[in-house]
Amino acid sequence: MKTVVLFGAGQVGAMLSRLMGTAYRISCFADNYEGKWGTTLAGIPVVSPRESLLCDPDCVCLCVLDAERAGEMEEQVRALGFKGEILRPDALKTFDARAATMRLLAEQIREENIPGDVAELGVFRGDFAALINAAFSDRTIHLFDTFEGFPARDVEIEQAQGLSRAKTGDFKDTAMETVEKRLPYRERAVFHKGYFPDSFDGCTEMTFAFVSVDADLYAPTAAALPRFFDRLSPGGVLLVHDVNSTQFSGAGKAVREFCKERGLLPMPVCDLHGSAVLRKAWRASDC
Repeated sequence: MKTVVLFGAGQVGAMLSRLMGTAYRISCFADNYEGKWGTTLAGIPVVSPRESLLCDPDCVCLCVLDAERAGEMEEQVRALGFKGEILRPDALKTFDARAATMRLLAEQIREENIPGDVAELGVFRGDFAALINAAFSDRTIHLFDTFEGFPARDVEIEQAQGLSRAKTGDFKDTAMETVEKRLPYRERAVFHKGYFPDSFDGCTEMTFAFVSVDADLYAPTAAALPRFFDRLSPGGVLLVHDVNSTQFSGAGKAVREFCKERGLLPMPVCDLHGSAVLRKAWRASDC
């Protein structure tokens, strides 16, 4: 068994600590931010990069997906005298646990004939929407987004409650036309542009089988959960992004509040952004 140091005590590091196989024993996290030293992440101590090498690890895993940043971190580790193996989680860009979960759910929803449309709140450039559209090719997909980035009123709540560092207009580099071109079955798409939940007006009579909630922020997530969950068919699913995120903690706050109110237990997904599944009760007569 190899001893490994995880370099980067952030969101990627937290998920990598859970993805590491039995061939590795994690000794600690290393991080350049002094404010994290002496704390823990996922139950693992966080120390300085220099201190992390005192345990003489067999390898160091760079817990970032940005190639330039990874290169800088590798240079830093080498400068500290480490001559062992350097691991980079590049393969995680190829193998996506959230996408795999969605596809498995799509297969099950189809096999069990669970009725309803599909939807996504928080579309941005349509990467995940295109995957949903492909997996549910026979169903209408409803896409909700401002297509103008984060609204000021939602960002004010984030800042007031210390939930994230979001800024007004973040993720504005998109457009409905850009998303539509990415969809393999674009004729099945209906766009709902505007501020959520205002953009949900006119959708109150709809039924859904699968919904991706990827709004990042507290206010739209809190508004989305009851609206979509109450309109799920029995056995229908909400796949909520950032529930266990260290970058956007508001999504997790909204989910915890909703689940406490409804008596639900979210099922975590070990993707790099801490997603979770909320499922509508399956009718006993259908088992």
